[in-house]
Amino acid sequence: MNTRIANLILTVIITTALGLILSISYSYAPTRLLKLLGGEMPHGLIQMATYFFFFYGMLEVLRFYRYVDFQKKGLDLNLLPEKEQFVISADEVNDLKLKMVDLEKGHPYLILDMIKKACTKFRSNKSVGEALSIVTTQTEINLRNTDSEQNLVKYFAWACQSIGLVGTVLGIGMSLQAANEISSQEGIDKVTGLLGVSFDSTLMALFLSIILMYAYSLVSEKIDKLHSDNENYVIENLINRIYSK
Repeated sequence: MNTRIANLILTVIITTALGLILSISYSYAPTRLLKLLGGEMPHGLIQMATYFFFFYGMLEVLRFYRYVDFQKKGLDLNLLPEKEQFVISADEVNDLKLKMVDLEKGHPYLILDMIKKACTKFRSNKSVGEALSIVTTQTEINLRNTDSEQNLVKYFAWACQSIGLVGTVLGIGMSLQAANEISSQEGIDKVTGLLGVSFDSTLMALFLSIILMYAYSLVSEKIDKLHSDNENYVIENLINRIYSK
């Protein structure tokens, strides 16, 4: 099953379970905290929508963490010589490419693909400079690919904030509709309650979006470092060691 589909299903389950827990808890103990968290239905549906995007975004962030941890294992395979003053001949470059092709069958690491493409480019024209250019270009491509996949997390953070604002507008609109009842204490309580709902949704949305964006920034930093480490590894242990007559 596609990871994103699995995350979607898991998000629906988590959000539904949380909604039921909050709703049941609020029915037994209608505290201000439970109301803030969305326990009062149907007003709490706004918070449930916010929770949905928050949990989906966090699961996507966790997916990227696992992706980074997996790709880092490629650097532990000792694919290239790391000893000082060790050089690689043109014939050994060809052997390296064949080795990468075999390893790729069971290990889909980015570092394998980068080494393979650098070796292929060097074999075609015996130019170390063009092999270096391929490494740099492939690093940029890998960065763009991961950045485009991360756009969904940024959208979820934006969606959290937007849903909070929608909740605020709805709450204010409903309180204005109930303004004609403000002459009685019951009417005042109703209006203030609706205003509280509107601001609760915004508060929760902003709080959750801050957490999501912080998690996103941390994983983005790890992804950037991964690609930088891959590039430096290939340059230091392949490009700079190739000996061509």
